[in-house]
Amino acid sequence: MITSHKQPNESQSAAILTSLGIAEAEWRAQGIAPQTLVAIYHDFLERKEELLELAAQTAQSLQYLPEVHAVRYRVKNPLHLLRKVIRKKAEYPDRYIDEHNYIDWINDLAGVRVLYLYKSAWHTLGRHIQVNWDLKRPPIAYLSPNTDENTVQAFSETGVDIRWHEHGYRAVHYVVRTQTSRQRYFVEIQLRTLFEEGWSEIDHAVRYPNHSCNAFVRDLLHLLNHFTGQSDQMASFIKIVLEKLQAHIPISKQEHTQLQAQINQFAIPATEKKRLHHHLEALQRKNR
Repeated sequence: MITSHKQPNESQSAAILTSLGIAEAEWRAQGIAPQTLVAIYHDFLERKEELLELAAQTAQSLQYLPEVHAVRYRVKNPLHLLRKVIRKKAEYPDRYIDEHNYIDWINDLAGVRVLYLYKSAWHTLGRHIQVNWDLKRPPIAYLSPNTDENTVQAFSETGVDIRWHEHGYRAVHYVVRTQTSRQRYFVEIQLRTLFEEGWSEIDHAVRYPNHSCNAFVRDLLHLLNHFTGQSDQMASFIKIVLEKLQAHIPISKQEHTQLQAQINQFAIPATEKKRLHHHLEALQRKNR
């Protein structure tokens, strides 16, 4: 723990706890002392610049990879950190968290988000991360219940830990070990497509920080999530067809069957599906 900071006075401590927006009875029920929350808050403030530098370095090492479209990084908001500590304590009641060890339990004090255009890019980016950093744990792929079978199979074959997210969140999370001259830290790297990023930002704006929303809005978010998955499928479809056209490579029988199945899955009018099937058949005839 960093101890160079000035200890907060009583009024400052009270202001921090009030700003949490959580009833005192709730966090006391988790066995968390108020002075522990305040100590974590101020210790984190002392580390914030160091963590921001680590996040920036990690982001810079990823942003020029060919598959990467954009990279964002951030350091956790201190009040959001305290709320997460309270949630983690409720989730793992036997775990002791205080100002001395919270950096070992909270994986996203520093976070990097890597955005890419096509779903398949996660595999190459994931390999790069595992070659260049030590992982705290195996990577986790968060998938929505309506994820297509091909995507699920692709994740399963690489040994990624698959977790189904009830709200439809999609991303692959890596927690990597980093080191400054005096301290080891963890940085969370999230991989997601541009479409997944758009949905996630809207969902986050609606749900955060209380992780709840109106039932009508929740259903609309679910519908938007479904469109997001279909948009990623469509983008992958375009990529496959374009690569074949540019390389003058014929579409194999297996690929033809897969593309037909993808067209049938698209939530589009029957006339549009018929048009796409016609183009696919014409392309295959041309390459015979």
